[in-house]
Amino acid sequence: MDRDMMQSRILKKLGVEPATSESFQILISSLSTILGYSEDEHLESLKALNSPISQNLNKLDPDEIGFIESELSGANIPINECQIRVQRLIPNNKRKRFAAYYTIDQGTRFMESVVYEYLKIYEKQRVVLADPFLGSGRTLTAVINKIGSDRIEAVWGIEPLVLPSLVAYASLLQAMRGKKDKIIVIVGDTFKEVPKAFSPFTHFELPRADIVLTNPPFTRWKYLEKGYRDYLLKVISGLGYEEFLTRREVSLQTVSMFLSDYILNNGGLLVSVLPASTFYTIYGRGYKALIKESYETLGLVELTSRPSFSEDSGFKEVIIVAVKDGNRSRQTLLTELNNNYEEMAKVIILGQKTEEVNAFNIHRLPRFMDINWLALFGKNKLRDIIANIFEQGLKKGTLDYWENVLGRGSIIRGVEMYGPEFFFIPNKHWSISREDEETVEIENKGNELKLILGKEFLTRTLRKPSLYSNIIEANVESYMLTVPQKELQDLPGDLKNYIEWGINSRTARPAIRAYGKYWFSHVHKQMATKRPFGQVFIPDKVDLSFNRRGVFANYTREKTAASKNFYIARDENQTITKLLVGWFNSTLFISTLILLGRKISETWTRFLENDYLELPVINVNSTDKDSILEVCDKIDNLISKPLPPLWNQMDEEYRYLLDLSIAEATKLGEPQKVVEDLHQTLTTYFK
Repeated sequence: MDRDMMQSRILKKLGVEPATSESFQILISSLSTILGYSEDEHLESLKALNSPISQNLNKLDPDEIGFIESELSGANIPINECQIRVQRLIPNNKRKRFAAYYTIDQGTRFMESVVYEYLKIYEKQRVVLADPFLGSGRTLTAVINKIGSDRIEAVWGIEPLVLPSLVAYASLLQAMRGKKDKIIVIVGDTFKEVPKAFSPFTHFELPRADIVLTNPPFTRWKYLEKGYRDYLLKVISGLGYEEFLTRREVSLQTVSMFLSDYILNNGGLLVSVLPASTFYTIYGRGYKALIKESYETLGLVELTSRPSFSEDSGFKEVIIVAVKDGNRSRQTLLTELNNNYEEMAKVIILGQKTEEVNAFNIHRLPRFMDINWLALFGKNKLRDIIANIFEQGLKKGTLDYWENVLGRGSIIRGVEMYGPEFFFIPNKHWSISREDEETVEIENKGNELKLILGKEFLTRTLRKPSLYSNIIEANVESYMLTVPQKELQDLPGDLKNYIEWGINSRTARPAIRAYGKYWFSHVHKQMATKRPFGQVFIPDKVDLSFNRRGVFANYTREKTAASKNFYIARDENQTITKLLVGWFNSTLFISTLILLGRKISETWTRFLENDYLELPVINVNSTDKDSILEVCDKIDNLISKPLPPLWNQMDEEYRYLLDLSIAEATKLGEPQKVVEDLHQTLTTYFK
């Protein structure tokens, strides 16, 4: 058998992927490192060790064992280089499945410095280190090299892939100077191994950690198999975190952090890389609640040079530094990291606020600021202006939280349908050729077939925000097909023909797959249960560059429905409706979106329904009549006016007058100065 075939066969028996020459060289270098701390230079001696491949070595025949031993003398990749190279070998499907993105040098150097500074004031002389999402062990080995192996009582980690776990074991053995009895590396699923290892019914135990250093997996919840999602929720609930599972659809990194909390001793230190979205999406709300309840959060750190602390990751990430069951009255420091690892680590551990560092008590944040902790980073004049406006308004009662002013039922998302090119009329296949009070005639763009549909089966509906982006009062020319649940033969002929066209053209295929026999009625059911009608419409998401958008919220004179691309603010009072239109189109509110919105790409942002309920709005119940009429007058002057992109409005009188009317209605101190400062800040903000 030639050399390449032998290498491939050995790797497959050991469970190493991919079975390439480079993988084999990393394997050999790892085994050589491990044998360097063994009294016996033969591979057989490793079977007695608790190493990641000890059991699999039994699968090798004598020829394969002999081949490996003959190759050991040629091992020439330093183990620290293996730690870097092994991550680049992970196949894309495996990388995506296991979210295998390893921490870069800037992250590991900062984390090791944090532990070093922490241990200067930590009472225990010897500590247990753990990384439940181990990777190739770079973070743990960096810390051990920094603080010295004599400080380590035990070190352990879990990694699902064989080769990275072997590299991690070898690197930890080297860092620990051969103290193999203090090292545990498990190959497996952390969410299965931890509950098993800490169970009172198992013989195998892991020590609880004094320090957890980790970079947990981040994979979208929907990409995990349903059975595994259910398993994760069951495990985390069983470990005592059910109260923090605020919704069935959580996030993998949030679940990972619950597990990290479970293994961490009281008084222990947590240092973790986390997606920034953990601190501003609804999926991270439960973890934020745990942090505020059980931790002294010392700091949150982001990078100046790149968005992520993880290799090959495009997600923006931060590092959290927190002590479990600490003094929760201390402020959290937020700062950017460049090459000042040791300096920033010392600042955060000691709580030394400097010019470059922001300090906030996250346990006492105003309700509106708690939506998005990322807004706490950096020198941000916009944040200071908005916070001052909200604090003034809330204190005076001219602003109050949406839920208090309008009620939870005052906001609802529009209708979701499967197959928009069927349910929306007109669409890319059909145009409206004629309509009267009772019917709409539609014409097929391909064959000029004409059908007449009764308006009892059609609901006038806002389709997508881009159609109404430059004028407040929306000219709604779209209908949504709303057919009650009946047998097809009981429907009018042309409507039946249209439904059959949807089947034959396959434009209705998504609805058929989702709803079966009465697929054509799923929109009607939502109309009946949700009642998605109103006069004020807020886009589901918005491009903050506002290059193609001159207004934020739309208005209709009569109650109208909307698609899922909108939230609908509902109020029966016409005057209040106009006041809300003024509020949502004011620069003050749009600034709130810029500051606190949930970022979903470089410029796109959104608020979710629960976010709106957490935001202050103009208090329609306490605003005096003259102020309301003044805002309504300014909106009436704008309502039918085509408006340029928002940033081109900053020097226009109509924009100033609308914002001034809002500032005066909320009784802000020096309203003219507030509006001028806000406009000036926004102009600078987007230059």
